[in-house]
Amino acid sequence: MCLHLYLSYDQLPQNLKECFLYCALYPEDWSMQRDHLVMSWLAEGFIEKKENQLMEDTAEEYYYELISRNLLIPDHVYVDQQWCKMHDLLRQLAHHLSKEDCLLGDPQLLESTIVSKLRRVSFVTDKEMVVLPSVDNQQLKVRTIMSFCGKSLTIEPSMFKRFLYVHVLDLSRSNMKTIPKSIGSLIHLLLFDIQSTSITCLPESIGSLKNLQVLNLQHCGDLHNLPLTVTRLCSLRRLGLNNTPINQVPKGIGRLKSLNDLGGFPIGGGNANSARMQDGWNLEDLGPLMQLRSLELINLDRAGPCSTDSLLINKRYLKRLSLWCTESTDEPYFEGVVINIEKTFDLLIPTHNLEDLSFCNFFGRRFATWLGTAAHLPSLTYLNLIDCKSCLHLPPIGQLPNLKYLQIKGATAVTKIGLEFVGYGVGNLRSTEAVAFPKLETFVIWDMPKVLNSRLSLLVADLLSS
Repeated sequence: MCLHLYLSYDQLPQNLKECFLYCALYPEDWSMQRDHLVMSWLAEGFIEKKENQLMEDTAEEYYYELISRNLLIPDHVYVDQQWCKMHDLLRQLAHHLSKEDCLLGDPQLLESTIVSKLRRVSFVTDKEMVVLPSVDNQQLKVRTIMSFCGKSLTIEPSMFKRFLYVHVLDLSRSNMKTIPKSIGSLIHLLLFDIQSTSITCLPESIGSLKNLQVLNLQHCGDLHNLPLTVTRLCSLRRLGLNNTPINQVPKGIGRLKSLNDLGGFPIGGGNANSARMQDGWNLEDLGPLMQLRSLELINLDRAGPCSTDSLLINKRYLKRLSLWCTESTDEPYFEGVVINIEKTFDLLIPTHNLEDLSFCNFFGRRFATWLGTAAHLPSLTYLNLIDCKSCLHLPPIGQLPNLKYLQIKGATAVTKIGLEFVGYGVGNLRSTEAVAFPKLETFVIWDMPKVLNSRLSLLVADLLSS
């Protein structure tokens, strides 16, 4: 093993060493997601707690520190280095240093391994069908189980009784269709990832997982409701519902005061199907969730009247915000519906710390009044305006002081792009006093058929030159 690679590792603080070695659990040339690493490191106890800072922010600092030291390689296909890979030689080093307590490969290797020493297991195989072998459950003290076998891995219900000490259980993309009631016996479980599976429901026993910090249910196309006991998971920090058609939720989401990452939060129409279940949450339910750091709201066109504009502005940790309306149809919207969605977006004024913002499928004729105001969005770095097909004008965003990445897609109603887009003439701003898009590095704009290509090209050239 190359000495200089080992020295690069040896000079790391202990917490960073543990984070680096953990990356060896991923298959060769695998793209690792930043947020998945952050949550896994947190569940493993690698992250040092700092005063007045969420541990997820500290974990992100570890992630970018490993990148800055060239121990992780950012995948430049993605924005903001959200995905990374590990060089083959560094991966071999990590495997060598962690070989005593880690197993990577075919699940059948468990039969020939001294399992009493194992603490982390990563199942990787090309076999068409894989079943975990039977192993004496008294010996298994594995803390992390990850599967990269895809649909070939068969999960037996007995598995949940054999790994009683597990902290991280990642069975995403497996062929799992049901979760046994025995899941409630995994009292040490901190992260449960079953995204992209075919599960249709969660057992009520999941409410027994008092220590659970992460429940990832993204891309579960057959899952339509959450159990009542979800609101008992008071340690939950992340609930991932992105691209999962949840339409039945329990009342009381505000009890989960530790939530800081909430994706796919379905807004309901205010209809209660029983004393404890409803067809979506209300915007007011966000009120008690003061730790929110990343938030995605969907079905915002179903939002009822809201009496306050301080739902988000007091969320001082909020960095990422994604606002979605239901995907538009060819039918025109009634005037009252358009006015209501414009008012709803006007009330969702974010905190000044916001760094990443997306508007998707917004069908108002104008953007929110706070969008483009430097006083409201001084920290905004990434902005996506996706399929806002009814807006007649682009927002005046040219004076956002820290905007680096801008994507505008599907602004099909816009016929021209004027000086207001770059912020000239907004408020008391004079054109001689300002530079348009002072920190813009990437500008992606497409599917705007009513704007002449030549005129758009001249505008982009002018922006870049300034």
